[in-house]
Amino acid sequence: MKRSRYSPRRKKSSSLRWLPLIFGVFFLISALIISLVDFVNFQKPLSAIPYGVSVEGIPLGGLDRSQAAARLTEAFSVPIELRYNEARLQFSPAELGFIPDYAATLAQIDSHLPGRSWLAHLWGKTPSASAVDLPLIAEVNLTQIQSLLEQTFPLRYDQPATATVPILYSTNYQPGHSGLALNSAADAARQIRSALLSPNQRVVTLDVRQTPALPLDSANLEIFLKQTIKLEKFGGLIEIYLRDLKTGKTMHIAQRANRDVAPDVAYSAASTIKIPIMLSTMRRLEEPLPAQATNWMYQMIAESLNPPADGLMKAYMDNNTGPLMVTADLRELGYQNTFLAGFFDPGSPLLERISTPANQRTDIFLDPDFYNQTVPSEAGDLLWRIYRCANQNELIFNGQVTASECQQMLTYLLENRIHALIEAGLPPEGHAAHKHGWTNDLDGLIHTISDSGVIYTPGGDYVLVIFAYTEQQFLYDTANQLFAKLSQSIYNAYNPEHQAAWYGAN
Repeated sequence: MKRSRYSPRRKKSSSLRWLPLIFGVFFLISALIISLVDFVNFQKPLSAIPYGVSVEGIPLGGLDRSQAAARLTEAFSVPIELRYNEARLQFSPAELGFIPDYAATLAQIDSHLPGRSWLAHLWGKTPSASAVDLPLIAEVNLTQIQSLLEQTFPLRYDQPATATVPILYSTNYQPGHSGLALNSAADAARQIRSALLSPNQRVVTLDVRQTPALPLDSANLEIFLKQTIKLEKFGGLIEIYLRDLKTGKTMHIAQRANRDVAPDVAYSAASTIKIPIMLSTMRRLEEPLPAQATNWMYQMIAESLNPPADGLMKAYMDNNTGPLMVTADLRELGYQNTFLAGFFDPGSPLLERISTPANQRTDIFLDPDFYNQTVPSEAGDLLWRIYRCANQNELIFNGQVTASECQQMLTYLLENRIHALIEAGLPPEGHAAHKHGWTNDLDGLIHTISDSGVIYTPGGDYVLVIFAYTEQQFLYDTANQLFAKLSQSIYNAYNPEHQAAWYGAN
């Protein structure tokens, strides 16, 4: 029998030859599919944020996007604390115009990561991670913040400064209080914006401006002094001249029987005229001053002796007309109501009968001493000039009286320590460079008592001149208490934080 050309064995052998090819193609296609899938997945954003990535210092590594958004929300939802002086206020970020965009913030992560290579990824090569801190993307409405500040603080927290006010029936005052106010709402809004964008600096100390307490209103001081005069039951004529030595502002009141009258009545000057004598002497002396002159000036002022006053005028001006030379100096300075028309020595002749606008008044005439007279404003202005000469080198008589001589005059006035009148109202911290005066009139009684001085205090220096007159005998204790209380009331007005308390009899 004839055999077939193709045997089963041969057919089987021919089929097996294709198996490797088939498997190769299968694996190649599988590898391509796997690679394609891996490439597609590689192109997708990372499901977990790489370690080292943070936003405004908040670490987000290892978190997915929703977890990262939650962490950012938690951090930037903490209230902002505003500190205003001692007050503490908290506001939610939304109240302060804070609108964060966490999705946009996280979306910027991929663009800030180092570039990735798919081929390097296929070979298992991963680029080394590096720290990346990204900014928070958010809107902050500064106008809304500023509006909130302007609505909140002026009414509830700002405090206007208050003025010092007198305390009735005393020589004391209720001190004013300093004020508080937000310095700048615009600057504060910028500070708050920075806090809103920071996860850990959520406290803002606002810039609060402190304004000093307001000084005592001069009108209230005037009322207070008049009230003191009334409470002391003084029904005579009294004038008070006050001049601030820093501002130059003056207050001048005159009352008779507790009713206002025109100031600058003509008074007997008594020993207060010795201040012009001292000034005229200094004008005619050269430094260093003669020992005799310094001794006489000290005795004239500090000890209130009259012979040294006559000695100065006779030795350094003119033996006969020295008082008129003092008067001429006063006229040169512009003073029309202050004069000296004779020596102090009893029996000295009247050198000239001098009329002045003050002693020609028809409404009030006190029959003042026709040898020497003055008015409070001129006595006070002269002390003002001496003080300015000593402390600011302002010339008197075109420099014929020097600053050192002016200071020497104030030193002599400081040595006049009588512990009475203006001086009695001052505490140890206050010092009076002053000259007091009184004298017996022709009826043998004292009717006019005066005190004029520069008052040095911690709260400011001032000139104070007080002249008082009664038709009856002016009792020393009555005058002393009246002058002292007025003096202390003014001292305390200048020193409301360190007031003196009246210690005399009520």
